[in-house]
Amino acid sequence: MATKREHLPGQAQVKGTMIQAHLDWLKARGLDPATTLPPLLPTELGKIVSHSILATTWISLQSLVLVDRAIAAATKRNSDDVFRELGRYSATSNLAGVYAGYVSGEPHRFFEKQARLHDRFQNFGASAYKEMGPRAGQMRLTNYIEYSPVFCLSAEGYYQGALETMKAPGPIRVRESLCTCAGDEACVFELTW
Repeated sequence: MATKREHLPGQAQVKGTMIQAHLDWLKARGLDPATTLPPLLPTELGKIVSHSILATTWISLQSLVLVDRAIAAATKRNSDDVFRELGRYSATSNLAGVYAGYVSGEPHRFFEKQARLHDRFQNFGASAYKEMGPRAGQMRLTNYIEYSPVFCLSAEGYYQGALETMKAPGPIRVRESLCTCAGDEACVFELTW
């Protein structure tokens, strides 16, 4: 696989619910984001993570990636594993909470709906879901004007957590087969359960 690169000029934005879930993950591990993260972040971003972030607030993708890297550094664990766990926690906490109405008992219907609602959670890119079999699907993310391997790993974790929340029979497997960060035209996630 090609070396992964990152492009984050700061225009792409995601909903605050993503960053808040990641901060909650850190809290659940006994670390206070308000004291742990500011020394690891630019001053203004350190101030933002010291307070609650509304689910409807728009936050730059660049800020989310910086916070995720700071969380990984604070936990002193393998960064890639932390990024996947952050995405997984975002799915399991948000889909059981504020976005419980989006959850379907049938994974194909959930991911189809998720693809249609893509622009409600980020202001860049497009998403399409394709059913690949009774217990397999493919999520394709295109037109990403900004991208980061951190966000892709978090997406892997998110899809894993979503399938767990829907109590998919398993074994659950999520794999990114193509990636914009590696020069591909899309990020493609293969999902099986």
